[in-house]
Amino acid sequence: MTFSNYKNHNTYNVLTGISPIGVVTFVSKLFPGAISDKQFTLKSGLLELLERVDSVMADHGFDIQDQLMPLCVTLIIPAFSKAKVQLSNEELIETCRIATSRIHVERAMERMKNYHILERNIPNFLKK
Repeated sequence: MTFSNYKNHNTYNVLTGISPIGVVTFVSKLFPGAISDKQFTLKSGLLELLERVDSVMADHGFDIQDQLMPLCVTLIIPAFSKAKVQLSNEELIETCRIATSRIHVERAMERMKNYHILERNIPNFLKK
């Protein structure tokens, strides 16, 4: 199902892999907008390309730990500190390291938005 009542048009999802230096390393096929993150990840083909030493960074709520654990791939989710809770020194160092990589990832995603990649009509052969 691709039609979104909320957006009032058909929607699709694409999973992109972006390296810590901002290089696009993976682009999945299109999937219906109503697919869950877990199903999306399983069907995308990304898991077959990951190796034991790899790490995957994802936002809060993109819960794919169960899919990555059997592959010995690390899931990195940026730390979320609640108001007035101070991070430990180790957490602070790790958060800074993640933030440095995340800047490049965010810039790559911003370029996709600025150049309107995936905002135009999608040819039917890409939807299959």
